[in-house]
Amino acid sequence: MTGARGRPAALARAALLAAALCAPPIRALAADPVPSQQALPQSTVPACRLPGAEDTVRRTRVPELEIAWRPVAGAIELGRPFSIEFVLCPRLVPAPPIDRITVDAWMPAHRHGMNYRPTLAGTPPAPLRADGLLFHMPGRWEIVFELRAGERALRLTDGLVLR
Repeated sequence: MTGARGRPAALARAALLAAALCAPPIRALAADPVPSQQALPQSTVPACRLPGAEDTVRRTRVPELEIAWRPVAGAIELGRPFSIEFVLCPRLVPAPPIDRITVDAWMPAHRHGMNYRPTLAGTPPAPLRADGLLFHMPGRWEIVFELRAGERALRLTDGLVLR
């Protein structure tokens, strides 16, 4: 049995734990660039292009990297599986190494993600493809690209609203 003094502390711990578990993903977790890397001057950064219809390409970037992506078969529809293709465009010379790439999505307002895990195909620098994404409810979604190099992580997001 918990006394009156123990109950508020337990509730406070539970609230802190809930807040930590429901925290949104951080946009970029990368540490400072490795000292041997140099940022390209803006005038020499190559255009981040994804072959195909340029008008449907979306972009997200951090100082180290830009990602151009688009849905493969037209618009993303609520409750229907879809695929995206994307290309990684490093903005540092030499390009940071990448050991693993994941693509996911989540709803910040509801603090949950998709019910499915997409699969990836392709190898950089060629365009990559993520299959099996599905937005199961309307609202604001964020596509999350996570790139890892050892313990270093870089996370880029791009938001969109489905009605």
